[in-house]
Amino acid sequence: MGDAKDADPADIIDIPNFDNPAWGKTQQGAMEMKCHYLYITDNLLDPSHVAWVHLTSFAGAGTDNRPLALEEGDDFVVISRWIAKEPAPPYYAQMLPFGDNCDRKQHYECRTPSTAINMSIYTPPGEGGADKPMSENAFINISYNFITPVDDETSLYFWFQHRNMFADDTAIDEKMFAGAVMAFNEDKEVLEEVQTGMANRKTPYLNLGLDAGAMRFRHKVAQLSAAEHPRDADPRAPIWRGRATPAWPCPLPGP
Repeated sequence: MGDAKDADPADIIDIPNFDNPAWGKTQQGAMEMKCHYLYITDNLLDPSHVAWVHLTSFAGAGTDNRPLALEEGDDFVVISRWIAKEPAPPYYAQMLPFGDNCDRKQHYECRTPSTAINMSIYTPPGEGGADKPMSENAFINISYNFITPVDDETSLYFWFQHRNMFADDTAIDEKMFAGAVMAFNEDKEVLEEVQTGMANRKTPYLNLGLDAGAMRFRHKVAQLSAAEHPRDADPRAPIWRGRATPAWPCPLPGP
């Protein structure tokens, strides 16, 4: 996006193990979403939506009520949690080599301006957890999501998935790709309604604790936008009401 002369190849995201023959990957997916791109990053920083939107794919025990951890740096926000000794969600249940019962990590990460990395880690029961090293038996699947703004009401969504097992299993490639398309279409249906609802908002904003990651990420994007477009920034308004952050005039949550 923008002027080609301003593009810095050093900013291209690094994908560990991309050329590792032991890792499998799906084909690239792409779709158009009729919503602002920051509504998509909001969604991708909210593991809790899985319990309600993705009942037939990514949902599973613990996705609706387990505590979330927040980590952030200058250009990223991560929301994550471990769910111990619960059945795997439908999307993954048949892929796990150690059975359905497992420890599970949800890792939701966004990097400015609009790259999202969703990582699912599954281990045998008792081998997962924030205080433990990565299990040698872990099944890891990483979804790399690249969101490209088109205009204030349209975005392009590109993705592929990368896993540490079943490198040459084309049946799993197809199953995972089809499952991702189904789940992202579920997101699309919700997010396009969000675009419509926010464009015609009639009630005050209500922010919950689970919105902290999305709000902090929007703040980082708004800071970048204000730095690039100082003439567009309203000095009387909070920075998150800048050009890059539509319709979100709410204060940031505390630490």
